[in-house]
Amino acid sequence: MVEYILGNYLVETGKITKDQLCEVIAKQDSVRVKLGLIAVSEGMMTTRQAEEVNLLQAVKDKRFGDIAIEEGYLNEEQVEKLLKKQGNAYLMFVQNLVDAELVAMEDVDWLLDDFKKVNNYSNSDLEDIKSDDVDRILPLLLPEEAQSYATAIGTVVRTIIRLVDRHAYIGRAAMVDSFPSEGVAIQKMEGTDGVVDCFAERNGALLKLCSIFGQEAFSRLDLDALDAAGELLNCANGMFVSELSRQGKFLELMPPEYAGVDNVSDVCRIPIFIGNLGLYYAIGKLK
Repeated sequence: MVEYILGNYLVETGKITKDQLCEVIAKQDSVRVKLGLIAVSEGMMTTRQAEEVNLLQAVKDKRFGDIAIEEGYLNEEQVEKLLKKQGNAYLMFVQNLVDAELVAMEDVDWLLDDFKKVNNYSNSDLEDIKSDDVDRILPLLLPEEAQSYATAIGTVVRTIIRLVDRHAYIGRAAMVDSFPSEGVAIQKMEGTDGVVDCFAERNGALLKLCSIFGQEAFSRLDLDALDAAGELLNCANGMFVSELSRQGKFLELMPPEYAGVDNVSDVCRIPIFIGNLGLYYAIGKLK
């Protein structure tokens, strides 16, 4: 998620192109973050020290961490911590940008500062985004009136990331006047404080979601395609209501529907993106 949040900022500000962003993200799954980049990012080493160790690696048959310990830049405990961070999505993205010579390592800090200013984010907010943790990022994108939906929305987003596209990401949510009614997969969760949610098409991502999750190349959003979206919604909402039941709150999960509902209030709509395509997820209170 972080790769698209920061990547789209770079595209919008003209630092890179859409094609370059796609190429960088395509490498994301295969790139292992270098310890030097992590060490610099964590403030354990300077850029100069990391570059020096990289040069020494060209003449020594030793790992980065072993050389850094020999040179007195790191200790064994620090190397162990860095090794655990090698799967960090934010650092993988930055490394890909640097390796592709799209961004210089020394420019990363000021780019992040500009990103914060443009979005009115604090240092803490930026750390939440860099964490690539849905539960930490989501509150930054929800209006105050929708914070009570965060658990349900987070469950849906994580399910999409896990079952459809690991690079799926979310945009800024908004409170809207009506619940989506066309080309939708809807599910009611009835009971005290009951809610209803849905997937709705935006510009192609819902059809893509249906095809990936349903393992069938759907050409249009007919009932067969929407049934796949309904099953995915049912999967996510099943986990959500199960978690509520462990907290002593009970909602009954109804079968997915494919026609609009009218008895909904306090609707929150959030865009979810799969690649460059978007869909809407909406949730509201059952009257």
